[in-house]
Amino acid sequence: MPQNNNQDIDVFDLFRGLKSQMKKLLIFGYRFVKFLLRNSLILVALIVLGAALGYGLSKLFNPLKTAEILVAPNVQSTSYLYGKIETLDRSISENEADFTGYFSAEKLKKIEIEPVEDITSVLKNLQAFPVDIVPRISESYDDESSFFEKPLYAPAYDLHKIVVVATDTIRAQGILDYLEANTFLQNKRKAAYKSIETEIQANRFSINQLDSILTVVPSAVAQDHRNLALLNSAENNEVSAIINSKTKLLERNAELVQQLESLDAVFKVYGVSNWVDKTSLRSFLMYIIPLILVLIFIFYHLALRIHNRLKDQH
Repeated sequence: MPQNNNQDIDVFDLFRGLKSQMKKLLIFGYRFVKFLLRNSLILVALIVLGAALGYGLSKLFNPLKTAEILVAPNVQSTSYLYGKIETLDRSISENEADFTGYFSAEKLKKIEIEPVEDITSVLKNLQAFPVDIVPRISESYDDESSFFEKPLYAPAYDLHKIVVVATDTIRAQGILDYLEANTFLQNKRKAAYKSIETEIQANRFSINQLDSILTVVPSAVAQDHRNLALLNSAENNEVSAIINSKTKLLERNAELVQQLESLDAVFKVYGVSNWVDKTSLRSFLMYIIPLILVLIFIFYHLALRIHNRLKDQH
C-alpha cells in the first residue's frame, strides 16, 4: 500500500510539473505574440527593407548560368571524352589553354560530365567488359554509391550528360566542335562509316540475288501444282532458308542504317538544354535578408530584456 501511494504521488507531481511548464509556455507565447503585434509596423518595415535590399543585391551580382548537353560517344571514344572534359575543366580553372575559335573561355566557369544512369545500357554492354568487372558492376549499382562517378565504368552507358556553367550564354556547338577536333577519332569515325556503307551495299547485292532466286518459285509452281504441296510439307527446305536469309539481311541493313545516322559525328548530340540561372545563395537573398533583419530585431530585444532583469536583480 505505501508503495502504491508513493506511485500516486509521483504521478501527481509529474502532472503538476507538466501543468506548470505548459502554463509558462502559454505565457511565453502570449507575450511573444503581444511583442509581435506591438512592433508589427517595425517588423513590416524590416521585411520590406530586407526584401528590397536582397532584390537589389541579387541584381547587382551577375548570376551564373548552366546548360546541359546530352551526347552518345561513337567509335569507343567515351574514355577520351571524360579525359577531355576533365582536362578542359582544369584548364579553365588554371587559365592555361586558349580556346579561341571555339568558345569564350572567359565566360566558361566549370564543365563536367556524368553518365545518364540506365541499367539497361549497362546490361547491353556487359560483353565489352572483363569478366571480373561484371560482379562489381552489379554490386555497385546503388543510387547513392560512387559507381556512377567512376570513369572506369563510363563506357557501359550509352548516353552522357555534359553540364556547363558560365557567366553568360555561350555556343554549345563551340564546345562540341572543340571536342570533335581530334584527327584520329575523325578518321576512325569515317572508316567506320565507310565500312557500314560497304556492308549495306553487300547486303543489298545479296538481297537482289535472293530475290532473283525466289522469282523462279512461282513459275515452278505454275508448271506443276505438286511443287506447291512439296513446299508446304518441307519444313526446312531451301526456299524457307532463302526467305530467312533475306529477312535477316533486311533486319541487319535496318540496324546499319540507324548506326550510319548516329555516325555523323564522333559525339552524337541528342539534346541541348536552354541556358537557365544556376540556383545559388544569390537566388534566395530576397528571402534571407528580411529573415536576418527580423531575427536581429527579436534577439536584440530579447537580450535587452535579459540584461534589464539581471540589472534589477543586482
